[in-house]
Amino acid sequence: MLRMPSGPTVSALQSLLGACRIHGNTDVGERVAGVLTETEPAESGAYVLLSNIYAEKGDWAAVARVRRQMRERGVKKEVGFSWVDAGAGGESLHLHKFSSDDTSHTRTEEIYRVVEWLGWEMKVLPVEM
Repeated sequence: MLRMPSGPTVSALQSLLGACRIHGNTDVGERVAGVLTETEPAESGAYVLLSNIYAEKGDWAAVARVRRQMRERGVKKEVGFSWVDAGAGGESLHLHKFSSDDTSHTRTEEIYRVVEWLGWEMKVLPVEM
């Protein structure tokens, strides 16, 4: 990456940091996160990935340190949203946006029942490929 013509891109560094999380490489992860937080100090991604690396290692003091840095720097973790198209037969009827533990929808209880049922079905039914 250091040999890239214009240096490593933010995207390449984010990918490397994600790989560090997957492989548990704390040393490289810390260095990459340091570069990313200097390059994009308001972006939460590097902080969150680094925190996850520490959490997977059980280093809760380091997790707390990263979270404290985020608070001190005013960095907020963005809420991740999912989108569901409740269309029938390929026809788009309604597009719904939701986040984890979201209860703002008027049919929340029904939605969670369906999600629970789908989860059960995925565990019980055999997968055919």
